[in-house]
Amino acid sequence: MKKVNTFQSLIILISIFLAIYFISELFIIPSSILKAQTNVTVSATVTTSVTCNFSTTTTNFGTIDTSAVYTSLPNVTATVSCNPAAGCKVEINDQGSGSQPGLWNSTASHLIPSPDSAFSATANLVAGTEGYGIQAATTSAGSGATLSLNSRYIQTGNTVGGLTTTTIQLASSTSPISNREIVVTHKAAVSSLTPAGNYQDTITYSCSSN
Repeated sequence: MKKVNTFQSLIILISIFLAIYFISELFIIPSSILKAQTNVTVSATVTTSVTCNFSTTTTNFGTIDTSAVYTSLPNVTATVSCNPAAGCKVEINDQGSGSQPGLWNSTASHLIPSPDSAFSATANLVAGTEGYGIQAATTSAGSGATLSLNSRYIQTGNTVGGLTTTTIQLASSTSPISNREIVVTHKAAVSSLTPAGNYQDTITYSCSSN
C-alpha cells in the first residue's frame, strides 16, 4: 500500500512540475528577450546666411551729350545666396542730391532726376531730355528658388525704373537660393540745359532675410 502511495505521489509531483514548466513557458517572458529602451535625441543648428556679391562697385557713362540715351559700362551683377526658410530680399537706396534721386553735380548744384523731372515710377528716356534710372533682369544662374524682381525695374529699351532716396525693394525670394543673379543696367539722358561738369550717384544695396 505504501509503494502505491509513493508512486502516486511521484506521479503527482511530476505532473505539478510539468504544469509549472509549461505555464512558465507560456506566460513568463524568457530572459533572453528582456530589453531596456532608451531614446537618443540628435540635434543640430544651421547658421543663418545671407550674402550678396557684386561684379563691380563702379560703372561709368563716360562723356555724354544730347544726341543719345546712354548706358553706363559695365552692368552691375549682384549674386545672391541665402538660407532662411522664408527667403531673402535685395533693397536699394539712392543718394542723389540727398533729398531727391538722380545724378548729382555738386559744383553746379544740379540734378539729372530719376527717372524724370516728375520723379515718376518709370520713364521712357529720350535723347535731349533729362532722365536717369535703371533696369533689372535675372539670369538662369544658381539654384533653389527664383528671385522675383520689382516690376518697376523690369524694363527694356530706353524705359527705366526710377530710383528713390528711401529704401525700395529690387528683388526677393520666398525660400532659400544659391548664387542667383540680378543684372542691373543704368541709363541716362541730358538736355541742352544740363550744366556741364561731373555728375555722380551712389546706389546702396542691402541684402537681408525675409
